[in-house]
Amino acid sequence: MLKFGGSSLKTGECMRQVAEIIIAEKEKKAVVLSAVTGVTEMLIQFISRTRSEEDVDAFIKDITRLHTDLIKDALRTEKGQAKAMEELVAKLVKLERMLYGSCYIEEVNPRIRDYVQCFGERLSVIMLAALLNEMGAKARPVDADELGIITDGLYGTATVNMEATRSNIRPKMMKMLQDEVTPVITGFFGRAPEGSVTVFGRNGSDYSAAAVANAMGASSLEIWKDVDGFMSVDPKIVPSARPIPRLSYDEAAELAYFGAKVVHPMTMEPARSGNIEIRVKNVFRPEAPGTAIGGTGNVDKSIKSISCMKNLSLVKVFGEGTGYKLGVLADVASILRKAEINIYSVVTSLTCIALLVDKKDVAKAQKVLAESGATRVETHTNFALMCIVGEGLGHHKGLASRVFKAVAKEGVNVGLISAGASLVAYHFTVDEGDLEKATKAVHEELFGC
Repeated sequence: MLKFGGSSLKTGECMRQVAEIIIAEKEKKAVVLSAVTGVTEMLIQFISRTRSEEDVDAFIKDITRLHTDLIKDALRTEKGQAKAMEELVAKLVKLERMLYGSCYIEEVNPRIRDYVQCFGERLSVIMLAALLNEMGAKARPVDADELGIITDGLYGTATVNMEATRSNIRPKMMKMLQDEVTPVITGFFGRAPEGSVTVFGRNGSDYSAAAVANAMGASSLEIWKDVDGFMSVDPKIVPSARPIPRLSYDEAAELAYFGAKVVHPMTMEPARSGNIEIRVKNVFRPEAPGTAIGGTGNVDKSIKSISCMKNLSLVKVFGEGTGYKLGVLADVASILRKAEINIYSVVTSLTCIALLVDKKDVAKAQKVLAESGATRVETHTNFALMCIVGEGLGHHKGLASRVFKAVAKEGVNVGLISAGASLVAYHFTVDEGDLEKATKAVHEELFGC
């Protein structure tokens, strides 16, 4: 299995490089694609509110022009370009009709939102499959919902039903591979049990690829990005950051969830259950070894990396005897879930529940919690989170002391602390303005650079 990210498709030259990597792999393979960089964001922004017919016309022209230019840049023959354009226009007509329908009913519901978001992938697979065919490989664009990737039906953040997906797609995939056809499959979305499209969330194409690899019984999954893999810290903060040759599934999942957005955090679940080794590779430096995740290789018990998240806020919910009242935390979580607010971390005391949420959600969180009858709700903005990850956390005595001493030397105050929730990670918050110097200090303490 091979998966390619949107930055790998941003120009015709990049697409040809992707096609060469695929063709160079002589074993039978399937490919999963993201949308071209920026296209999903265009779709999300456009569908974020109701639009006029004139808005739809202008948007369809823009997205058509973007992909037409890519087709002309990537494909060399008029015949190949014409066939790709014909398939592209057929998809865009469906998108246009849905957008007009949303205009007429003056509504953007979750079902419409998910359906529209997935069109970036539907367009990208057409272009790459056409390029592969032009270069002499047999390839076919395949939409995930038609292939039979089945989800739990949750709009916006769906998960794959592996049993149903496996029984659906395995026969179809095996037939294509036996016919020496390379399926080029849309990532990011699947089909709910009743038939509607549901997406897996941002960067969800990585998760799609792992699910397809699991369903096919693959032993390995290559995820091709525009980076060399996971690093000991963000190299934009610490230029001397070290590459990480191997991670466990848990280590990779924690790093991905807490800021190191190399792969989607859920990618590790289908890979783990299928004992599939993931290798993150750089499409622009294919000779680089990248990072191996899981599989049968041994993972050492060392500290691997520091990940960081910005733009967070703290929400404190106060009430008498909060720690003793049954179901209070569940009620708070339910209120925020209904408001589509994700909770990154939570700490409780007798009188307070402290929750870490995205900065953009803090005003809405305060409003819905206050309306629910909370005694008092306080919010504190401009936080960042630092997460220390490694299978060796339990084997390094005094590690927390070293970390907090390093931070204290820089005059940085530590806020919310969470340890013990994970066997391979603990995290804490600092003021966002202190994140860079705190990160440098901890990296120097743990890695000596």
